[in-house]
Amino acid sequence: MDTVTAGCKINLGLRITGKRTDGYHEIDSIFWPLPEPHDTMKLRLLPYSGITLHCDATEVCPTDNTLTKAYTAMAEFVDEIPGVEVNLYKGIPSGAGLGGGSSDGAALLSWLNKNILHPLPDRMLAQVALRAGADMPFFLQPFPCHVSGIGDKLTPITIPSISGRHLVLVCPAIHASTPQAYEDYDKRQTILNPRNSLTNSDCRHKKTFPVMKQFMPDLYNDLENVVLVRHQQIAIL
Repeated sequence: MDTVTAGCKINLGLRITGKRTDGYHEIDSIFWPLPEPHDTMKLRLLPYSGITLHCDATEVCPTDNTLTKAYTAMAEFVDEIPGVEVNLYKGIPSGAGLGGGSSDGAALLSWLNKNILHPLPDRMLAQVALRAGADMPFFLQPFPCHVSGIGDKLTPITIPSISGRHLVLVCPAIHASTPQAYEDYDKRQTILNPRNSLTNSDCRHKKTFPVMKQFMPDLYNDLENVVLVRHQQIAIL
């Protein structure tokens, strides 16, 4: 049985630049990978196809999860994919915007790719990851990236010296649902700008983040206001 760890990420700023007809929001952000907190997975190949998932040894895993989606997406690209047993131990808080589920899915895809007869090239593996989750391709090779589209357009960036900079990550016991945050944001925009449907042809934000200003204090997260209204303890923090 192999042991694999999966780190997380933070968003250095987040602009919502549009909403597609399929309901997905387009964003402009910088993804920054963090090694901690992390999830741990113990993985074992099975002699039959399919995925068997256990969460924290005792808890029942939700039916709708990124690990199952990642395995299903991989099975669409690989004819004879082996089965896998996954024991997942969560260290990344869920509902914290840290991408823990996507990171787990990417770690599983990378491990599976090393254990199939004909491994997929990087570009094809990224396509598999995208089918399972918009943020998942980032975690295949986590490196600071400028992110656009629905989170699928990644441009690695070279960061100037960060000496003297500090990050404080606070994780209260609050589950802030990402879909709920976007829904609240859309409702707020309808009230503030009733004529702006936030479609790609009428984006609220025309300017994106200058890559070299990612540590400037004016970085702004468009979801912050609606999350703070719904979760006032976060506002207090």
